[in-house]
Amino acid sequence: MPGDGRSPRLSRVLVTNDDGIDAPGLAVAEAIAAAIADEVWVVAPARDQSGRGQAITVRTPVDVITHGPRRHAVTGTPADCVLLALAHWLADAPPDLVIAGVNRGANISDTIVYSGTVGAALAAEHAGLCAVALSQAFRGPPETADFSPAIDYGQCVVTQLLTQAAREPAGRYRGAWSVNFPAARHETPIQGIGWARGARGTAVRPRAERVPGHEERFQLAFARGATPVVDPQSDVAVLRARRISVMPLTNERCDLTVFESATNRRDWHLDKTGSAR
Repeated sequence: MPGDGRSPRLSRVLVTNDDGIDAPGLAVAEAIAAAIADEVWVVAPARDQSGRGQAITVRTPVDVITHGPRRHAVTGTPADCVLLALAHWLADAPPDLVIAGVNRGANISDTIVYSGTVGAALAAEHAGLCAVALSQAFRGPPETADFSPAIDYGQCVVTQLLTQAAREPAGRYRGAWSVNFPAARHETPIQGIGWARGARGTAVRPRAERVPGHEERFQLAFARGATPVVDPQSDVAVLRARRISVMPLTNERCDLTVFESATNRRDWHLDKTGSAR
């Protein structure tokens, strides 16, 4: 993608998700990709892989089920799909952009680290690519999820993010983002786009619910925080204000504040018992 500050039509886009190749949100992402690129590749999990984060399959092979030209299902995680696509089909012609989603449900704050949708975007970012994770908030049962906000505004948001990434000098970090669309509420229109960051307290502790009739089988979930998130820059608050939240992503796992503080210390000492003081 040229660094001329514009968002040109792309040569190719890779689309994946974590809900599986038959999920309705994937079709939304495919449509967004087709509107901005000449060539669209779909490499998605063969079944639901929600909550897999950035996990990859390392001990066993993954299988591919071909669904048509440039369309493949993989018996692995979302990150597997990205890595396999880059190493196999797109090894000689990498995509200009990776789109992950559109996820059925928001990926925000504390739970974002578990998201397979975000994990796929981070896998792409780690490979030096531009990536966008798209997620659609909804109300009610999952089967009634309404993707109309992502359908209406997805292309606009992705195009603007690409324009920003195109401004970066050649060879520099090109960007990965997590985008969340507010739940469809036709009487209250979307109010715009808001840059956001994650918040703490949306998932305060793990919860294990025993499956009826199975002594040693559990359904895992999270207990939600009782205290409302009030940080106006949080993704929670941005969505609550009926704005599309956009959060920049990075694979950097180091807490740079603590790192700077620790490296400035001169009183660290290791004695023969192995303890530091």
